[in-house]
Amino acid sequence: MKNTSEDGFITGLAVAFIVVCLAFIAALVFGISSYSEEQKYKNNTSALIAQAVQTAEKNQAAALNQQFQQQNQSPFTSYTGPSQYGSVYLPYPKNWSGYVDTSGNTNPLDGYFNPGVVPSVDVQGNLFALRLEINASSYSDLLSQYISQQQSGGLSITPYALKKVPQVVGVMISGQLTQNSQGVMVMLPLRTNTLLIWTDLNQYANLLENQILPNVSFQP
Repeated sequence: MKNTSEDGFITGLAVAFIVVCLAFIAALVFGISSYSEEQKYKNNTSALIAQAVQTAEKNQAAALNQQFQQQNQSPFTSYTGPSQYGSVYLPYPKNWSGYVDTSGNTNPLDGYFNPGVVPSVDVQGNLFALRLEINASSYSDLLSQYISQQQSGGLSITPYALKKVPQVVGVMISGQLTQNSQGVMVMLPLRTNTLLIWTDLNQYANLLENQILPNVSFQP
């Protein structure tokens, strides 16, 4: 006759072994599944990061390209004067040439701008499409000269302020500026000096008044 207690013990061991095996298999499956999910998450995260970086780079490139296109399409370039004379910012057409003299031989600053080539500044009587001058004379002294000229006829003088420097009020002078030039001039006080911007030629008056002067600025 078999020992029932011994059979029960063996059966218990078998059951325990089966339970342990099942638990091990379950743990192994869970571990593999978790590892797989973790790797999948890592791969997805890496892919998302790479995609985000790629998108950001594309957006940056597009923004830079748009900025370049806008700058390239702009018909104007600019000149900025010395800081001791107010850092005058003057836009002018990109296809024009410019010559600026800051030697102080005549004025603190003399600027000449013209389509194509700038005519010789040493030849008296040469006319320029755009002039920029910082005159060492006071605003009141220069203005009195033009007021006297206005009284003899040929000039119109009206109050004027730049759109970007509205607190500084000067005058706009139009008509017979010199013996051989008819144009438009803006005269503004600039510290102890006088800022003059003008054209010697009426054909550029509209450009000066509507496109250049609205964008001129300086530090009073």
